[in-house]
Amino acid sequence: MQQGKKIFALDIGTRKIVGLVMEKTTDGYAVLGSEMIEHKTRAMLDGQIHDVEAIARTIKTIKNSLEKQLHMKLEMAAVAAAGRALKTSEGMVKKRRNSLVEIETQEIRALEIEAVQDAQFKLASEEKHINDKNHYICAGYSVVYYALEGQKMSNLTGHVGMDAEVKILATFLPRVVVDSLFSALKKSGLKVYSMTLEPIAAISVAIPDTMRLLNLVLVDIGAGTSDIAIVKENNVFAYAMVPCGGDKLTEAISARYLLDFNQAEQVKKNASGLNEVQATDILGNKLKIKTEELKEVLKPDLIALINNVAEQILNLNKKAPDAVICVGGGSLTPDLTKILADKLQLGANRVGTKEADSLNGIKFSADYLSGPQGITPLGIAYNSFTVPPLPFIRVSVNKREITLWNAGTLNVGLALLNSGIALSSLYGKPGLGKTFTLNGQIKVFKGGLGEAPVIKVNNKKADLETIVKDKDKIEFIQGQNGNEPLVKLSDFLNFDKRYVYVNGEKTELKPVIYINDQEYRGPLDTIIEDRAKISFRDIDSVANVLALANVPDAMLKQQNYQYTLEGQSFTLEWRPVKVLVNGREAELNQSVEAGAQVEYFVGQHAPRIKDILKDYAGKDFFVLVNGEEVAVKAPRGQIRMNDKAVTEEDELLPGAAIKVEHSEKEAILSDIFQNLHLAPNLKGIIKIRVNGQEAGFTTPINNNSKIELTWDSLVKE
Repeated sequence: MQQGKKIFALDIGTRKIVGLVMEKTTDGYAVLGSEMIEHKTRAMLDGQIHDVEAIARTIKTIKNSLEKQLHMKLEMAAVAAAGRALKTSEGMVKKRRNSLVEIETQEIRALEIEAVQDAQFKLASEEKHINDKNHYICAGYSVVYYALEGQKMSNLTGHVGMDAEVKILATFLPRVVVDSLFSALKKSGLKVYSMTLEPIAAISVAIPDTMRLLNLVLVDIGAGTSDIAIVKENNVFAYAMVPCGGDKLTEAISARYLLDFNQAEQVKKNASGLNEVQATDILGNKLKIKTEELKEVLKPDLIALINNVAEQILNLNKKAPDAVICVGGGSLTPDLTKILADKLQLGANRVGTKEADSLNGIKFSADYLSGPQGITPLGIAYNSFTVPPLPFIRVSVNKREITLWNAGTLNVGLALLNSGIALSSLYGKPGLGKTFTLNGQIKVFKGGLGEAPVIKVNNKKADLETIVKDKDKIEFIQGQNGNEPLVKLSDFLNFDKRYVYVNGEKTELKPVIYINDQEYRGPLDTIIEDRAKISFRDIDSVANVLALANVPDAMLKQQNYQYTLEGQSFTLEWRPVKVLVNGREAELNQSVEAGAQVEYFVGQHAPRIKDILKDYAGKDFFVLVNGEEVAVKAPRGQIRMNDKAVTEEDELLPGAAIKVEHSEKEAILSDIFQNLHLAPNLKGIIKIRVNGQEAGFTTPINNNSKIELTWDSLVKE
């Protein structure tokens, strides 16, 4: 930076506006001139411009005064946006990824940026700007945590897993803040030389780079707000704001002692370091206020302010910092640093104020710049010497120009974030896999891998972390999603032509296919849809041959009929179709060779009662034959199924209960020869007597009948 360069800086605060001209010298920096004007009206509230015209008039007064003092024309000014304008929002994104590929840095950055966009959308929704997600400019973000498969981690790089997650805390600056600042400067005849955040400006002089390895917090307690900035690991990584400042304390004094606001403000300032302060109330009464009494008046509001500040610090930093540096006029409030140290559980020597008088290499003479209240205006000027002067840089993204707020290092990721491009799928998603069942077995086919985005800066290959500068041209092509797997029936069903003869007709062997329980007769190169249910029989099975012959599938399925006969349980296996292969009975799962002769016969669809009684002769009764007991089967009588009379030709019902009535009266003498074994040497004429009476082969017999069998001659061979 060239010696002799001058910066005009404006600190536009809630209570006052400070303007100063700073020059870089051979041994540091010097304030050539400065002006301070307090607002006569509430043109600023809580750090936000409410009356642009009033602010512009005050700025113009300061500008004209300094031009006369220094005999120079002031055309541009360095300014800072108040912390009151900052918004914070949490964003979270969870992505399913290829579990076989290691996580790379670029993939992590893409996750972070998508999480920032989620935070941006949430903030816009809360602020009722749902249709304008770019209403806020991202000023920076910090990672709250990473997680892989639900387990939190400090770093995802190099890990392998399916579900990756990141949660961030992002800070945003409303565009309306920038617009109001620009408008006030324009109306006062000034252009913007540079723009920063007030916490950043204060940090630039209060916490130099050499101190930033420590975990430090800067608290700028102004009139309307208390801005917070946190430093650690050599970076300013988080900002916050409490919508309360010194004015709240001033109002408490005003209400307690009936002082106008300006008098109360003076009492608050004078109380620091004094045992007693004097004032005149609105009724003209002279007051002498003890400092200890004043502390008690301020205590409730001061504790509320400190509690809010401490809560923000712990929320962002996740622990107490190494030290806290307080700046701004509000930091002079009695006991403020002590109460803050107690709240953060830090030693009293770790929370203190930073005064402008202690800044090395910056010279000034105005009393209102000394003390902690001079840190921010001096920081605005100093920061403009040490960072690029442009308040914004303009880059093009896919040939569309966008404006980026220059809060420090800008990269492609932040440019894309502010470009309005949807980043929900920055990296291409893996193609959806396919799962289907094939003859009851689950088949899984993975989709293709998603592709990385194509990023170029000024026609050179780049990535999300590539630094961008003014007028850079960014080309961005979103990563392409992976393809779905193309799985065809022919991948499983591909056979040579073969023929068999079915009931004498030549038939080509080919599969009979069912897709989702519907028969499919189309080409085999058709694509299988996800979650399809596919079944087919072996091409050379008897079942497949019969299906090709248009035998209904229901006829091929074996049915098991459960029934009871005389109280005893039985199972009848029944299939309507009977099959012969080359003249021999065959089973449905049996294979057939090419050229085989297949014959099938379609019988009854369901069994008849006679099919279960064909081997059932009936109940036994006993007779005496030549003094020996012989069992005789009683002939069947009436058949009943489920207590209803049926015939042998009636269809058997599943689960039927069958009972058969028997009548021994219908038995005749010839029935005894079923179980009677006669000697082979018996010859001659047989004589028969039943119960002492002559009888013949058709003579009725019953239980306990006495039968005598004799031969008129016995020939032995």
